[in-house]
Amino acid sequence: YRTESIFPSTVNRVTCPLCDVVCASVSSLKTHIRFRHCDERPFHCHLCDSSFKNAYDLHKHVETHNDSDAYSCDVEGCGFTSRTLQTLRQHYKRA
Repeated sequence: YRTESIFPSTVNRVTCPLCDVVCASVSSLKTHIRFRHCDERPFHCHLCDSSFKNAYDLHKHVETHNDSDAYSCDVEGCGFTSRTLQTLRQHYKRA
């Protein structure tokens, strides 16, 4: 049983023409260029003038518009609250 026949020793790699990053495919290179080298931000917040490169970042931002602290630490006596789940997770890692 030889792994060389299943996994070729040379894998196609694509180097970014704008930096030294090497990507595994043309599609991952396109994603890299869009997120690292382009300023296009097609995802716009409907509550303010902010815009983002992807839907996930927009979703995280919209959580910051909550009027109340929607997330709270469940450790007895802590009292930490936050507007975003990400901030609460960072609190748990620090605490």
